[in-house]
Amino acid sequence: MKIVQLISGIGVNGAIIQCLRLAEGLAKRGHDVTLVGRENSWIHQQLPGTNVKFHASDLQRWPFHDLKAIAKWVKEERIDIVHTHNTSGQIFGAMLKMFTKVPVVATAHHTKLHAYWMLKDFVIANSDHTRGIEISWNRVRPRNIETVRALIDHAPIPHNAEVLRDRWRAENGFTPEDKVIGIVGDVCPRKNHLLLLKAMPEILRRVPSAKVAVIGNRFPNYMRKIDARIRQLDLQNEFRFVDFQHDIPNMMRAIDLLVACPTQEAFGLTPPEAMAAFKPVVATRVGGLIESVVDGETGYLVPSNNAAALSSAVAKVLENDDLAEQMGVAGRARFLDMFDNYRNVIRHEEIYTDVARRVLRRDVSKPVTLPKRTTPSLPTAGVPPMVYHR
Repeated sequence: MKIVQLISGIGVNGAIIQCLRLAEGLAKRGHDVTLVGRENSWIHQQLPGTNVKFHASDLQRWPFHDLKAIAKWVKEERIDIVHTHNTSGQIFGAMLKMFTKVPVVATAHHTKLHAYWMLKDFVIANSDHTRGIEISWNRVRPRNIETVRALIDHAPIPHNAEVLRDRWRAENGFTPEDKVIGIVGDVCPRKNHLLLLKAMPEILRRVPSAKVAVIGNRFPNYMRKIDARIRQLDLQNEFRFVDFQHDIPNMMRAIDLLVACPTQEAFGLTPPEAMAAFKPVVATRVGGLIESVVDGETGYLVPSNNAAALSSAVAKVLENDDLAEQMGVAGRARFLDMFDNYRNVIRHEEIYTDVARRVLRRDVSKPVTLPKRTTPSLPTAGVPPMVYHR
């Protein structure tokens, strides 16, 4: 099958990483995959060494020069399916179909009101929560949308994991004895770091060795509020701000507990990434977070914007190493059950085939048939580790 993955982002975020991993997974399955995006973008720089081709475009919608050029190329290449990601790419893809009639599949990585969703031939939602929003808000027909889970790194635990854990902690200002709470993602209002700050005095009363690793890109206006609150609460020694992490599995193994306390979240990659590393998760009961975290089993779910509930749940885990270990083991098992990367790629392949046959009314080429893997790992040769910048 000749597949285009179309993405317009210059930098890196969760949607771009998902696009990259899916493109390589499909190429490994024997499909002819081309990524259409901007020259010198982050995703373009990751392609050397993979089987994914690249076609450069500025993806400008007006005037129609870029649309016409890509439409001509799509027709000449006899592309079977175009898969679009992120907002600008979604709009470009919808307009591209008007020029080519080639079917367009789109992944909904967020929950926003946009009219173009109903124009897609098929929508892939990153969570059941997102799927519900697309149906109720954006009027996507239920038969034209399906939840397909994200592709998450299934990195094995290395033999020197403890050494790597202590090294990461030392490099970022933590001791082996600290109880490290990780909060990962853009430091922006939606992620609600201020809620964890509000909860910290009670957490420290019960767990004096608790520390916080704030990991992600920092938004200046929000950072000013956080800095002021940290000084007001005299928590300068308890909070460490950590830059982008290229080895996410290693970082997750270095913390003791992940906190995800956003005000809204379409899905949330960080809880399953922590679960993959045998770490418990405390999350707010919002959006797609309730689909990965099992309350009382893999961690705790607490009401949104409830500092007392958050502090109680975090302290309960950090006070009890046996409980934390049990939750980590349960989380790893749930992760393996939910996030089968091999099956994820195959399901995309099946959706493409069905949509192409329905819209184009012709058969599409079959991929190379590969044996089922004994583990749910996606082939990762040439794929860079995940980087956070959301």
